[in-house]
Amino acid sequence: MIEIDGSYGEGGGQIIRTALSLASITKKSVLVRNIRANRPNPGLAAQHLTAARAVRSICRGTLSHCEIGSTEFSFEPGEIVGGKYDFNIGTAGSTVLVAQTLLPLLLSASKPSVVRIIGGTHVMKSPSYDYFEKVFMPAIALFGAKAGCRLIKSGYFPKGGGEMELEAQPSRLSGNSAWLREESTSVLIRLSGLPLSIGVREKKVFVQNDIGHVRIFEEEGEPANAILAWSGFLGSYALGEKGRRAEQVAQECLDALLLEKRAGSDVDCHLADQLLIYAALSDGGSRFKTSSTTTHSETNAYVISRFLGRRMALEGGDISVE
Repeated sequence: MIEIDGSYGEGGGQIIRTALSLASITKKSVLVRNIRANRPNPGLAAQHLTAARAVRSICRGTLSHCEIGSTEFSFEPGEIVGGKYDFNIGTAGSTVLVAQTLLPLLLSASKPSVVRIIGGTHVMKSPSYDYFEKVFMPAIALFGAKAGCRLIKSGYFPKGGGEMELEAQPSRLSGNSAWLREESTSVLIRLSGLPLSIGVREKKVFVQNDIGHVRIFEEEGEPANAILAWSGFLGSYALGEKGRRAEQVAQECLDALLLEKRAGSDVDCHLADQLLIYAALSDGGSRFKTSSTTTHSETNAYVISRFLGRRMALEGGDISVE
């Protein structure tokens, strides 16, 4: 059994998700201790628990001591079985993070899969659904991942209730070092239950910076605002909050994207972290450049190294997997 320290490095939920994915694929049992030990509310939250139980369902595994608030659990994987699945987080926990946990398993299954996940689609501290669709999915396609997704209904904090669907086919992954940098930038502004004027003010920030491809999408529901700006494999996501001016939200999103562009990045710093597991599971080597190597990426590399014998180098913004 592989033992993982859940408080290592960044010490967040990514440790749990990566450990579960790789345990299933490598068929190695895992014990995760000190889960989110340095967080204000340590232990498993609803999103982590849903991911764990979803992995258990798909690979017919066994979970022990895995409940809300658990600070350690063990997982013994079985055989990965593709098919049709439905999972409900029950809160506004991120559907995207659950999807990212499951996708490596589904690519390793022997038959196609369709998974519906209910929860939050645009929430804090996780990629938005739009980022998942526009930036993440095209990136993993370069490794040979055959997968698709669709948004059924948006779900925002605190109610959640959003729905997304994930499709995946068995795929053999290959390393990738060829990243085409796209110069044009697109922006998607989502408004739920808010005046159109907020989106217009946000759009103005981008237009004033010579970005003309800006779409405002209005939805009915609880008050919420989400922005995605992307250029190829560089993406930036910002959520509106009560008390923050629309211009501030848009500028935050724009600044993060411009930082990556000025650094000459192949992929943004968050995508770099998300791609590590695909690079490590691929045949052959991979290389990509980002603006900076985050603690999140270093922590993810630690977990991956416990399961897979791949050499990973994270130096500044240059990342390679041999």
